[in-house]
Amino acid sequence: MPDELIPAHLGDSAANVPQPDLALPPIPATRRGIAPIWHTILLVVGILAFSIWGSIRADTPDLNPLAPVHSTSRTDTGNGTDHTRLIRYGLTGVLELTIVAWVVLGLRIRRTPFRSLLGALPHDLNSITLEAGVALAFWLCSMVVLASAAFTWQFVANQIYEHQVKSHAHDQSHGNAKTESPLQKQTEMARELMELAPANGMELAAWGFLCVIVGFSEELVFRGYLQSQGIALLQRIPVSIVLASLIFGAAHGYQGIRGICIISIYGALFSCLTLWRRTLFPGMLAHTWHDFATGLLLAFLRSSHILEHLPAPK
Repeated sequence: MPDELIPAHLGDSAANVPQPDLALPPIPATRRGIAPIWHTILLVVGILAFSIWGSIRADTPDLNPLAPVHSTSRTDTGNGTDHTRLIRYGLTGVLELTIVAWVVLGLRIRRTPFRSLLGALPHDLNSITLEAGVALAFWLCSMVVLASAAFTWQFVANQIYEHQVKSHAHDQSHGNAKTESPLQKQTEMARELMELAPANGMELAAWGFLCVIVGFSEELVFRGYLQSQGIALLQRIPVSIVLASLIFGAAHGYQGIRGICIISIYGALFSCLTLWRRTLFPGMLAHTWHDFATGLLLAFLRSSHILEHLPAPK
């Protein structure tokens, strides 16, 4: 194992102690970092800039592969496949792999092994089954946490909205526009996100392949690279988890403030999973399954027309 990947707390005695072949992603090397600082800054700035651009350019979704479809125009083939949706899947996959390539470049500059970010990957059926079980248990528990966070957010938002309505009821008589309720905003967001969901077998296969790419790429970038870099430079694990999670949430700017906050919590849970298991494998499994299941849920909501019975935004 390269000297720069030996944890700093081992000191000079590390040379006399047998070291594993792989560096575990949560354990920092030295304050030198696993990649140059400028490389990390450019990566974070690029992620945030793209997220901000995507959130403010909602009127031109075709230019942003990560943003929901805001228009009703579609290009279908004879079997009902939406070319626009497939193109968006492809552009998203290319973007994710491009970010991974940038991470690999930073690692090579510092001669940090790419394999070191992945941690101790399972090597037999028993270990794969164990990590898959951990990933499933983590996903189920995290859904409880996220559902609680979403419910709390919705409750507080409703209370604030009702207070504003009561406080400014007299303004309506002066012609002031009525603001959307939290339920209306979430309904509209759900309608927009449903346009990303697969609609047939071909789109489902493409969506599944995209979920594998996203699960691998985002865990590698946020929990493998950014989290390890933060721990190495700051020597503070909690601070590094918070920063990596906030960047992960901010990367989903098109989902609004509520989405950013909830996804940041999700990112922190993934960080804890990585620190516990000392490998990215269960996080990648859970991330892939979550995205795939979300696509299936959105596809079901679209086909069942459930949201049509909810109040449409005015």
